[in-house]
Amino acid sequence: MRNSPKFCVAFLIMVLLFGLSHELPPFWPRTDLTMTNNLGGPVLTVHCKSKDNDLGVHMVAAKTDYHFSFQPNIWKTTLFFCSFQWNNQVKQFDIFDAPRDQDDGYKFYWTIKPDSPCKLGKKIKCFPWK
Repeated sequence: MRNSPKFCVAFLIMVLLFGLSHELPPFWPRTDLTMTNNLGGPVLTVHCKSKDNDLGVHMVAAKTDYHFSFQPNIWKTTLFFCSFQWNNQVKQFDIFDAPRDQDDGYKFYWTIKPDSPCKLGKKIKCFPWK
């Protein structure tokens, strides 16, 4: 019964969809995320992590960008949280939260301002710091 044509087709579909590892298949699009330091002068220190990845500490000069890309999971549970530090202030924010963001596309542009992080797009949407 295990070698039936239906089982073989189902197994082949699963391998094509999920591969032999835990990574998503190559046709599952990557998400690109860009943050711009719009603090008005000071260097921004950014440290972003997910449950599985620590992207390290990055120093972002005024009016420049920090960029990373990743492959969100199909269960819409991907979360990247970041700390932002400048002028003796430390703020935190979930820069990618799949339930909030995943249906908005695959390219995200954020402006980091002293009062809030803002997602740019058709409309600018600002969020409170955590």
